[in-house]
Amino acid sequence: MGFLQATLKIVPFVVEAVQWVERFVRRKGREKQDAALQMILSMLSVAEHAKEVDLLDDEEVESATRKVIDAIVALENLLKKKKS
Repeated sequence: MGFLQATLKIVPFVVEAVQWVERFVRRKGREKQDAALQMILSMLSVAEHAKEVDLLDDEEVESATRKVIDAIVALENLLKKKKS
């Protein structure tokens, strides 16, 4: 399995992390995103060992993960808005 395919398999975990943070973290903005990022980085730690790559100490991985979090939150907010 290529790196892209492995990365795409992480997206459902990002969605799950965002949902957990939405339910249990009362902070806003960057602090909420930081909480989701920490959950995701914990999951990436497992992926690192399985793939033998360094994902956690990579600013590009963190930046991309934050963008995915923002996109998921924006989509969820839009769907909620359209639903009501």
